[in-house]
Amino acid sequence: MLSSMASYSASISDTIDSEASAIGAETASTATFVLIGKFSSIIFLGLAFIALARLLGPSGYGIYALALAVSGLFGSVGNLGVSTALNKFIPEHIHRKDKSAIEDLLANSFAVTLITGIAFAAISFAISGLVATYAFHNPSYTIFIELASISILSSMLFGASYSALLGFNKGSHIAAINTTQAVLQAGIAVFLVLIGFGPAGPIIGLIIGYSVAFLYSLYLIYVKNKLRMFVMPSKASIKKIFSFSLPVAGATAVQSLTSNLSLIVLGVFATAFVIGNFGVASRVNSLIDVISGSISVSLLAMFSTTLVNKKTSKSIGRFFNYTIYYSVLMLAPILFFIAVLAKPFSYVAFSGVYSIAPLYIAIMSIGTLAGLAGGYASTLLISAQKVKEVLKYNLIIAAVQLILLPIIIPALNGLGLIIILYAITPVLTDVLFIAKSVKLYKLNFDSRKLILILAANAVTMLLIIPAIIAFGNNFIPLLIVAAMEVILVYPIALGLLGAVKRKDLKIMSQMTDRVPVIGAIIRIMLNYTAHFVGM
Repeated sequence: MLSSMASYSASISDTIDSEASAIGAETASTATFVLIGKFSSIIFLGLAFIALARLLGPSGYGIYALALAVSGLFGSVGNLGVSTALNKFIPEHIHRKDKSAIEDLLANSFAVTLITGIAFAAISFAISGLVATYAFHNPSYTIFIELASISILSSMLFGASYSALLGFNKGSHIAAINTTQAVLQAGIAVFLVLIGFGPAGPIIGLIIGYSVAFLYSLYLIYVKNKLRMFVMPSKASIKKIFSFSLPVAGATAVQSLTSNLSLIVLGVFATAFVIGNFGVASRVNSLIDVISGSISVSLLAMFSTTLVNKKTSKSIGRFFNYTIYYSVLMLAPILFFIAVLAKPFSYVAFSGVYSIAPLYIAIMSIGTLAGLAGGYASTLLISAQKVKEVLKYNLIIAAVQLILLPIIIPALNGLGLIIILYAITPVLTDVLFIAKSVKLYKLNFDSRKLILILAANAVTMLLIIPAIIAFGNNFIPLLIVAAMEVILVYPIALGLLGAVKRKDLKIMSQMTDRVPVIGAIIRIMLNYTAHFVGM
C-alpha cells in the first residue's frame, strides 16, 4: 500500500515537473526574446543618443529632453493599467480557446487606449504654450512640446500592442517590433537632425518609430492569429477591464510618485556631486532591470495560464518555487559579481570621478536580489486578479518611504536614499507580497535550495579576492579574469554544495530548448555543471 502511494506521489510529481517544463519553456523563450529585443533597442538607441548629443549640442538636446519630459508625464499615467490587463487575460482566453473573448478584449483595450491617448495628447498640446513660457521660460519651445504631445498617443498604442503580443507569448514577434521601433526611431532622428530639423528631428523619429511598430504589431496580432480586427467596443467590457486595470494603474502611479519625490528630496539636501553618483548607479540598475524585467513581464502570462488551468492551478506553489529557484540561480552570480566588483565596474564604465557610485551600485545589486521573490509574488497576485491587495501593499510601502525620506536623507544623503529604496523596500515587498501569496495558495516556500545557491555564490566570490589583490587598479584585466573565474567556479560550487540536482538540470535544459543563442550557452553551462553534481 505504502509502495503504491509512493509510486502515485512520484507520478504526480513527475507530471507537475513535466508541466512546469512545458510552461517554463514557453516563458523562458518569451523572456529571452524580450531580452533580445530590449538589448537591440539599447544598442540602436544608445548609438543614436551619442550621435544626437554631439549633433544637437547641450542646448539643442536639452530642448528635446524638456519636451519629452512633459509628454512622459502624461504618458506614464495614461495607460490606466490596460497593458497589464492584456498581458494577463489574453493567455487565459487562449487556454480556454475563446477566440471571441480575445477579439473583444483587444477591441475594448485599444479603444480605451485610443480615447485616453487622444485626451492626454490634447491636454498636453493645449497647455504647451503655457509650459514653454512659464516652466521653461522660452515661448519658442512651444512647437517642440506640441510635437512631443503627439508622441503620447503613439507611445501608448505601441505599449498596448506590445503587451498584447506578450499575452500571445510570441517572443519572436516581441523582439521584431522592439527592434523595428528602435531602428526607425534612431535612424530617422539622426537623419532629420543632419538635414536641419534640429530638436524636432528626434521627436519626429520617436513618433514614426512608435507608429510604424504599432501598425506592424497589429498585423502580427490580428493577421497572424486570424482574428477579427473590427469588433464594436462595449461599455460592459470596458468596465470589466477597468475593474482590473485601474488598481494596477494606481499601484504604478504610487511607485512613480514616490520615486520622483525621493529624487526631489535628495536634491534638497544633497550636492550635485551626490546626485550625479546616484544617477550613475541608477543607470547600472536599469541595465539589471532589463534582465529581471524581461523575466517578470513573461511571468504574468505564465502565472495566468497556470491559474486558469484546473489541473495545474492546484500546484501553483510548485510553479512559484520553480520560478524563484531558477531566477535566483541565473541572476545571483550576475548581481553578486556587480556588487563585489562595483568599484572596477563603475570606474571602467563611468571613470573614477564617480567615487561613491560603487557603494551605491553594490547596495542596489544586493537589494535587487533581495526583492526578487516579493516582486514575483506581486506578479502572482496580479495574475490572480488580487489587484486591490497589490494597490494596498504599494500604498503601505509608499507611506513607509515617505515617512523615512525626511528622516534618513538629511543624515545620510545619497546613501540614505539607497538604503530606503534598496534595503528597506525589498524587505517590505518580500514580507507583504509573499505573506499574502502563502496565505492564498499555501505556498511551501523552499528556502533551503535558495540558501545553498547563495552559499555557492559566496564561495565563488571569495575565490575572486586573490585576483582583486593581484591586479590592484588594473581594472579591465581584473574584470575579465574575475568573469572567467565565476563561469568556471560557480557551477562547481553549485554541484558540490548540492544546490542543484540532475532533475533541476534536466528541467532547465528542457526549458531553454527553444531559446535561441542564449539557450545554447545555458545548456553548455548545464552540461558542465552536471560533471560536479552528486560528487
